[in-house]
Amino acid sequence: MGGGRIGIALAVGIAAVAFGGCELQDDGDNLVNGKTLFNEKCAACHTLARAGAKGVTGPSLDESFQRSLKDGFGRSAIEGVVHRQILYPNRNPQVDPDTGKLLPLMPADLVTGEDAEDVAAYVAMAASAGGKDAGRLATAGQTKNTKVAQEQNGTLDIPADPSGKLAYEFGSAQAQTGAITIDSKNDAAIGHNIAVEGNGVDEKGDVVQGGGTSTISADLKPGEYTFYCSVPGHREGGMEGKLTVK
Repeated sequence: MGGGRIGIALAVGIAAVAFGGCELQDDGDNLVNGKTLFNEKCAACHTLARAGAKGVTGPSLDESFQRSLKDGFGRSAIEGVVHRQILYPNRNPQVDPDTGKLLPLMPADLVTGEDAEDVAAYVAMAASAGGKDAGRLATAGQTKNTKVAQEQNGTLDIPADPSGKLAYEFGSAQAQTGAITIDSKNDAAIGHNIAVEGNGVDEKGDVVQGGGTSTISADLKPGEYTFYCSVPGHREGGMEGKLTVK
């Protein structure tokens, strides 16, 4: 959901006319699906506190809609804006006013059909809402990864999740002491890397995407380390795991 904050605010103002008379309907399943898909497809780029999303390469959805909500626009209007942005993502490059860098463009067809409606409904409910999700929403999209990567002949493979969500394919890893190379292939369109810290080690691989492999090498002593993605917001969003060296 790339695009500038100003564009979002203007779109809310326009959509309020069309959607102002509607109310969001919470049937449970649509919001659970919407949050799950948001965490998989959108959290890498956007901040949305109730989803635990801390991405910084796209606009903060909490900040973007805060003023509109204060001005009296309903959440149904926000739902319409978000849904339209998903269906017709902005193709015009925009500059982040804080950094002067180009903001990334949101990919087309990130989610479609009823999935797009569900994501829009969840974002509309959660944006700048404060508090925490309850019930099934509290754990939606937060399945614990119990797969363990094992080092083989001095090499450890920890691929990024190919869907682009903030996760590796392994939740933890084990290796023998000594020299080790850690590879992290990333088939997703959004950039990730592999980094390791602990016991005096602090190594970061290159950020890659679209089939590239991020690689680091280190001499590891027995103990516990953390592997993670160093792209801003990705580790905070859950892209990390424990590496045990024996």
